[in-house]
Amino acid sequence: MIKKIIIFITLILSMSSYSLAQKDTLYLSVASSLYNVSKSLVEEWKKTNNTEVVIITGPTSLIARQIYNGQTSDIIITANKDWLLWMNNKELINIEEASLIAKNSLIFSSGVNKGFYIDIKSENFREDFIDQLSSSKFPIPHPSTVPLGIYAKEALESMGLWSLLEKKFVYTASSQSNLKFISNGDALVGISYLSDAISSPNILIVAKIDEKIFSYKKPTYWAAKIKRNKADNDYDFIKWLRSIEAQRIIKNYGFESIN
Repeated sequence: MIKKIIIFITLILSMSSYSLAQKDTLYLSVASSLYNVSKSLVEEWKKTNNTEVVIITGPTSLIARQIYNGQTSDIIITANKDWLLWMNNKELINIEEASLIAKNSLIFSSGVNKGFYIDIKSENFREDFIDQLSSSKFPIPHPSTVPLGIYAKEALESMGLWSLLEKKFVYTASSQSNLKFISNGDALVGISYLSDAISSPNILIVAKIDEKIFSYKKPTYWAAKIKRNKADNDYDFIKWLRSIEAQRIIKNYGFESIN
């Protein structure tokens, strides 16, 4: 009888070990501005998928380079398409299969109770902006590599502010570090993604920078499968990101849906 019990327990343990070994893992690399919404998206997706998910986050430039240097990843979601083109040239993805999954907007943001106010449609907008900025620094993610910095430079140039602010710039590493610089009160005002500002209780939206009035590329988020891992398998996660259910979650976080 004892021998039978031991055999039964051994069998159960073996089956459990086999089940755990067979449970797949999806490695998801996401731009830092998508980190919060990606956690909610993964939580919802896992309700109907028996797959573990590991989220790796950072500035788009960083996660793209990490994958190039060997970081395990099945999917990358970038904050612009330029870095996907770079990855396509490195034969890490197929750009033709990349999917647009969300859009965003730029805003001028300030810390709560900082008292910074501008009328972005005013004829005296530039003068008012510089006068109020006074001796404060102006944080901006690096415009040569970080998507928010690239978008911000285009917007500031279109508004005629780039040359006026250039000596005040403090370069930050990502949209999140830029937001932290502003929310900590280290700068009076800066540029942020609308989604980041909405998720921060310490940030005030001063003005939306309308891309229909000022000329800059609208921030977009793109998902692509990494070629070298799991035979190009994404467990249909990218397809699901374009679903009504996923787009509802994306919209709840201040992004614009693609539907």
